[in-house]
Amino acid sequence: MIKNLKKISLAIIFLFLSFCSYAQKYDWYLNGQVIKGFILKHNEYVGHLANSRPSAIELSLQQKLNGKREWESLYNKPLLSYGLSYYNLKNPKLGHLIVGSAAIDLPLKRTKNTGLYFRIGTGLVYSTNPYDRETNNQNNMISSALTVLLQTRLTCEIKLNDYIYLTPNLNVTHASNGALRAPNRGVNIVTANMGMSYKIKSQEEQDRQEITPVEKIPHQVYIMISGGQNTRTLQVRDPKPFFNIVLFGQKYINKKSDLGIGIDYSHSYSLKEQIATSWFRIYDDEEITDFKRLGLLIGHELKFGKLGIITQLGVYIYNPSKLSMPLYQRYGLRYQFHENIMAQISFKTHAATAEQVELGIGWRF
Repeated sequence: MIKNLKKISLAIIFLFLSFCSYAQKYDWYLNGQVIKGFILKHNEYVGHLANSRPSAIELSLQQKLNGKREWESLYNKPLLSYGLSYYNLKNPKLGHLIVGSAAIDLPLKRTKNTGLYFRIGTGLVYSTNPYDRETNNQNNMISSALTVLLQTRLTCEIKLNDYIYLTPNLNVTHASNGALRAPNRGVNIVTANMGMSYKIKSQEEQDRQEITPVEKIPHQVYIMISGGQNTRTLQVRDPKPFFNIVLFGQKYINKKSDLGIGIDYSHSYSLKEQIATSWFRIYDDEEITDFKRLGLLIGHELKFGKLGIITQLGVYIYNPSKLSMPLYQRYGLRYQFHENIMAQISFKTHAATAEQVELGIGWRF
């Protein structure tokens, strides 16, 4: 037991010393936010819940990048933020949310004493009162205790002195389980926040190091295989597996962006069950049993070194059941582990309705 405690203590000390050494290279800030807003009525099925005025508080640690890597300079030394938030949704059917997030704040404009930033963030959300068939069947927004966060924010930074900054901002927070459980309407919270940052660590002066350049690849083709589980209707309560195969070609536009086109095959057993339980028929009452779908994609990748933010728009060219909208979207993060190997996590949605959360592995040719 004592040996184990010693090992744990040594590991904690090592991690602390490593963090201190790492932190010396950057400016660090402690940021607090007071949050007030409303729940957006994004479709007709959530009107009975979109009538409260949530309030929240947020505490985050922010790291100002120093431009050592070329992509940091390309984005004018953005901020990385690691935060913890508490939301009171002011509705007993919805309960409270505890949010852990990570985000990047991209500078849109900077002057000597002000700055305008746009945030892209993600994370995990814990809900205290999700949907329950017996005790909370009115909550069709949040159907599982753990959901995925998507967040955007527009922040105005005002410098008061060398250490204190005001950070008023407008924010949109979305939480959804990606149809892992039904019902899955998701919750969208629009807020106006007032915040303040305090600089807790200044970057130490050091010799200028050589900038790590961004890799330029004029054209690339990759195949991405992804999968997971989802639930499409309340009639099919147990999550069913799905998998996708995407063949995609991208063209280098500049050091920040790639554009591409591709083809997307979708194989969802949840859709198969939905067809079976919906008794779905079209045209001359011929029963439809084919649940396979094929789509054409156009997409964009916003590059941050080995990490990329992907956005794709797809249209089904083969979708015999017609239980999905003809257009769909995919939003996600992709990381290039190796010259040829990449991993991806993404949301596939039809307008404001999430269909699935996808975990994928890809190979670049």
